[in-house]
Amino acid sequence: MKKRASLSKTLYQQMQAMPPLDPSSIPEQSLAVSLLIPAKRSGHALENTVIEAHRFLSQRYPGDFEIVLIPNPDPGDPTDVSIEISEALARRFAEVVVVPHTSPAGKGAAIRTGFFGSRGRWIFMTDADLPYDLEFFDRAANKLRSGYDFVTGNRRLPASVFDVPMDMLSHAYKRHRLGIWFNRVVRFILPICTIDTQSGLKAFTRELAVLAFSIQICPGFFFDLELFLASYGHGFHHVDIPATLYLNSQESTVWILRESILAVFWLSKITCRQWRGVYGRHSVRKSKILKRFRGSPIGTRLFLLFRWHLTPYDIMASRMPPKGKVMDLGCGHGLLTLAIALSNADRQVLGVDHDAMRIETASRAVRELTNITFLKGSMLAYPEAGPFAGIALIDCMHYFNPESQEKIIRDAYKHLEPGGTLLIREVDPKGGVIASWNRLYEKIATRIGFTRTDEKGLFFRTPIEWEYFIEKTGFKVATEPCSSALFSDILFVCERSRK
Repeated sequence: MKKRASLSKTLYQQMQAMPPLDPSSIPEQSLAVSLLIPAKRSGHALENTVIEAHRFLSQRYPGDFEIVLIPNPDPGDPTDVSIEISEALARRFAEVVVVPHTSPAGKGAAIRTGFFGSRGRWIFMTDADLPYDLEFFDRAANKLRSGYDFVTGNRRLPASVFDVPMDMLSHAYKRHRLGIWFNRVVRFILPICTIDTQSGLKAFTRELAVLAFSIQICPGFFFDLELFLASYGHGFHHVDIPATLYLNSQESTVWILRESILAVFWLSKITCRQWRGVYGRHSVRKSKILKRFRGSPIGTRLFLLFRWHLTPYDIMASRMPPKGKVMDLGCGHGLLTLAIALSNADRQVLGVDHDAMRIETASRAVRELTNITFLKGSMLAYPEAGPFAGIALIDCMHYFNPESQEKIIRDAYKHLEPGGTLLIREVDPKGGVIASWNRLYEKIATRIGFTRTDEKGLFFRTPIEWEYFIEKTGFKVATEPCSSALFSDILFVCERSRK
């Protein structure tokens, strides 16, 4: 009976929306990095976590960082000594700051309280038991320096690593499957693209933090969704990178029953706020691009309308580096080229295609834009305009034979800056009935001459085959679904080595 009353009380507390935060009351930045660590029933692990984090940050940001401990014990729980341990660590390390949080209950509310007491230009986050490799923050810092605003550890990327003892494999698998299903629901309801929203490993700029925490209302675990929505809605640049997870305990502050009830409640509330535009409305809107083709033939306009609705151009544009030279190779009419250029004026975008008629149509659509150029050319002969921060090869590689495909990717590697991004989107030929429809569509388009190609036939590879060759070329590869329900396309986000 007592447990049921406690659960009801906790549910009630975490269904209470937090009041908006006045951004002007947040302290100004005076340090390079603030590492936020919420601590709830985790005093046993906190000392080791602080020692490791202090050693790591001292080597990289000597005298220019802080570790913000945010103990948030349940009221009336005498066994949770997180506050006492945190205060003892603050006396031991000058860089440790303690910002206790008491109400309302929840990780999201605690993180916001901790941020309110922070002073870093960059905000790092990890969990109190340190289940992640801190090396993530080195790679995250490189991304932040290159212009990204929001870097998240994604446990579901192929390059991510799980270090799990044999006796915990079943537990790890259940958590993994639960996370996958939750993420599918989230991506179906909300304009969130990542396949791992709930990772405790994040790094972001103070500018994004001020915005996101000022409009946050969820006190619990679903505050992550608000962070992603605020980032996307206001045009901040986000990137996922792999994470290494050390799962060494089955203890968790997540109660499945409680969180299931809260998920329904908060997903409904956050979705309503999203519809009202609370998290911003930044996107490459259909009307913003398609109206540029008003002078084109009706058949072309209908085709572009069809393509726009079935292809997530705004998502692909967001995967490109936020600034620098970008090339859309095989650009067609230039929908993606436009999406990349219009979503950030700091990008200089070059669209290249062998079809002179499509290049002419695209060029007419961008007459007054200064950061975009179209050029007639071959994908087998890269223009001497590089090196590029990003190159896109979208829905075009299957028109080339395997030897030409490999040459195109090798040339892309040579023409990218160190750390540059290559985007490849291709049909998954093993995608069942939908993949069969994809191949039929491509055959019809090439037969009637709507899509022009110099090759005879179409050449598809499986995702595993693509990953093998791309990695052999020297790229690090992450994959994600990237299509509507009518297609089975996979997006390969490839990063060139920095050497």
